[in-house]
Amino acid sequence: METLSVRCNHCGAPLQVSDATRFVTCQFCQSSLEVKRTESSIFTEEVAKIAENTGKMAESLEVIALQNEIEKLDREWGIEQMNSMVPSRTGPRPPGNPWFGLAFTIFFAAGCFSMASLASSERVPDVPGIFIFVPVGMGLFALFAGISGVFKGETRKVAQASYQQRRTELEHQLATLRSK
Repeated sequence: METLSVRCNHCGAPLQVSDATRFVTCQFCQSSLEVKRTESSIFTEEVAKIAENTGKMAESLEVIALQNEIEKLDREWGIEQMNSMVPSRTGPRPPGNPWFGLAFTIFFAAGCFSMASLASSERVPDVPGIFIFVPVGMGLFALFAGISGVFKGETRKVAQASYQQRRTELEHQLATLRSK
């Protein structure tokens, strides 16, 4: 088996290694070394520095992964925001207060039911039966639309709170990694 002479890259001491040697400990400074080979040279590198550099790279990758996750979360929330906007002639606009919509709906439904009641009363003669069902149907539709608007508004608030909580958790993890 052939031995090669290399130098310790920590203290510079000469080392004798065989062709198959992958790791060696310097007999002078007790550094743990990895024997590296290229086509034209052979050299040593301290294992501790390799481990330190690997640790730094792993931390950097964690930071990048967290930054990407925050960006993805923000992007998904932005898409959800755009999808929830109501189109109008002047462009998209955010939905209004769902409770105001419900109050308006109840007022509208009460008017429709009043019209149906008036149409069925004896004070307005000769009203076809269909005209009683139209205001009732309009009133029921208005109530359904108003109540579903409230639930959509509440669902939106829950989704926003979930988004904010997740984003805060990720930012805290990122700050912890950066402070190391």
